[in-house]
Amino acid sequence: HVRVSRGGTREEERVRSSQPARAVLTGCGDDVTTLAIAGLVIWLDHHDFATAFDLFDRALAISNSIVAALGISAVELAWMGRTQGASERALRALRLSPFDTLHSFTYNALAVAAFHEGRYADARDAARRGVEIKPKFSVPRVLLAASLVRLGQIAEAQAEARHVLALRAKMRTC
Repeated sequence: HVRVSRGGTREEERVRSSQPARAVLTGCGDDVTTLAIAGLVIWLDHHDFATAFDLFDRALAISNSIVAALGISAVELAWMGRTQGASERALRALRLSPFDTLHSFTYNALAVAAFHEGRYADARDAARRGVEIKPKFSVPRVLLAASLVRLGQIAEAQAEARHVLALRAKMRTC
């Protein structure tokens, strides 16, 4: 899935990457983390929002305190422009487990939601937290650069953009 989401272009790779996620639809009915990750893959690789949210809702029905399901679904809600729901889920995940390593998703969701709402300083701050958690992940750096541009902090935005380009170049060599 990671290779596909980072520029994989072959259809067979996309189909193959989502086979385990699709298998979750009929099995693994009570493993909430598996349900959340499957929802992420189905959303990203197939843009099948209904199925992805069915999986998130199944996970949260089993336990409404699963950070993986809250944080990942918050990201997807934010990208879809459903900022209130995204922020609610992300903030709940932060309250439940303040030091969880999956909060890279949570802070990305908060950054995207704030950006959609024109709250660029909040978007910048959330994106910075995402960068702190996963400095080698380009998404929070892109969100940070975009927020910095909106705040008129061009030199800082350019520095972040250089980080993103360096990360992308490094990925191509792996």
